[in-house]
Amino acid sequence: MSATLRGRLSRLRAAAGRDAGRPVPSAGTPPEPPPLAGWERLEPWVHARSLCLDLPPDGGRGRIELAAFSRGRPAHAVDAAGIAFFDLETTGLSGGTGTVAFLAAIGRIDGGRLRIRQFFMADYPGEPGFLAAVKAELCAADAWSTYNGSSFDLPLLRTRCVMNGEPPPPARPHADALHPARRLWRETLPDCSLGTVERLVLGMDRGEDLPGADIPEAWFRYLREGPHRSLELALEHNASDVLALARTCLLVADAARGRAVPLADPLGAAELQARVDPDVAERSLLAMLELGDRRAVRPLMKLYWKAGRRDERLALSRFLPDGAAGDCARSIWHERALKDVQGALELARKALADPSLGAGDPLGERLARRVARLERLAARTASAT
Repeated sequence: MSATLRGRLSRLRAAAGRDAGRPVPSAGTPPEPPPLAGWERLEPWVHARSLCLDLPPDGGRGRIELAAFSRGRPAHAVDAAGIAFFDLETTGLSGGTGTVAFLAAIGRIDGGRLRIRQFFMADYPGEPGFLAAVKAELCAADAWSTYNGSSFDLPLLRTRCVMNGEPPPPARPHADALHPARRLWRETLPDCSLGTVERLVLGMDRGEDLPGADIPEAWFRYLREGPHRSLELALEHNASDVLALARTCLLVADAARGRAVPLADPLGAAELQARVDPDVAERSLLAMLELGDRRAVRPLMKLYWKAGRRDERLALSRFLPDGAAGDCARSIWHERALKDVQGALELARKALADPSLGAGDPLGERLARRVARLERLAARTASAT
C-alpha cells in the first residue's frame, strides 16, 4: 500500500471515528483482527461466509418477468436462479461520498433454498478488496434485485468504486422490489418498508434483531472493541434482509402472473399484470368490477384503448365516478353508443358546470367545445323533425 493511500485511509478512518463519537485512532494502518467466528479471511481486512436458508415450498421456480418491476420496461424474463438479491449495510444513510459500505449480502436461489454469500470489511484498509469481492459476486449473475437499491445501494456501490479508482460493476437488468411492493400493498399495509412486508405479508419473525439505524454504530464499536453481540445481530440482519427481499420478489412475480398474494390490493396486482400480460390484467379488473370495485374502470378503459377495443371502452364510461371527467365520458357514451344527443348534451353541460374545473382547465375547454357542438347538433335534429 502506498504512503499516500495509507494516509488517505487513515484520515477517512479518523473522520468516521469523529462522526461516531469514538476516539480517533492513531495514524497509520491498524493491526488486522482475526476473522469473525464462522467467517473466512478472503484477503487482508476482508472476511466472508456462506449461508443457506430455506424458501417456501413453491419458491424459486420458473422465470421472473422483470417488466413487472418497472413501468415502461420491455418484456425481459430471467430464471429466478440467475438473479442476485443484494443488500448493503453502510456507515450512514446519506449515500454521499463519505458513506462507506462495510457489509454486503448477495443471495442466489438454488432449488428451494437461498444461498447467501456475505462479505465483511474489518476496517477501512479493506475497502478495495471488499468492493472487488462484491463486484465479482454481482457480475456472476444475469440480473440484480434490491429493495430501494435504485436510490441507495447501487449508486453507493458505484461511488465507492470511483472513490477507490476502480470501475463500477457492468450494469445488469435491475429489479427494484420497492416499486411493485408499493403497488401491491400501499392500500393494505401501514407502510411498504421491507420490515413491514416481511412481518405482515411474509410472516417472518426474526426474533432478536438490531434495528437498521443502529447498524453503523455496531460496526464503529467493532472497530473500537472487536466482536460483540450487536455486530452479530447486524450480520444476521443483513442476511435476513436478503431472504425477505428474495421472497418479496417471488411474490411480485406471482402477482404479475395472476396468482393470489397475501394482503395484495387487487388494483395494484392488476397494474403489475398489465405490464406482463394484459389478458391476465383484464380478467382481474373484470373480477373487481363484478365485486363492485369501480377503481377497476379507468385501468380497464386504458387496456381497451391500447387494444383498439373502442366500443368496450366506451361502455365502461357508465361506471365512472361522478365528476367532470366521468360525466364527459358518459356524454361520449350517450352520443356514440346510444345515439342520444340530448342525453349527451345534458351530461356535457353538467360536466362543464362542475366547480372543480378552473379557468384554463384543458378539460373545461374541451367540454365547452363539446357543448357548443352538441347544441348545434340538437338544433339540427329538432328542426329536421
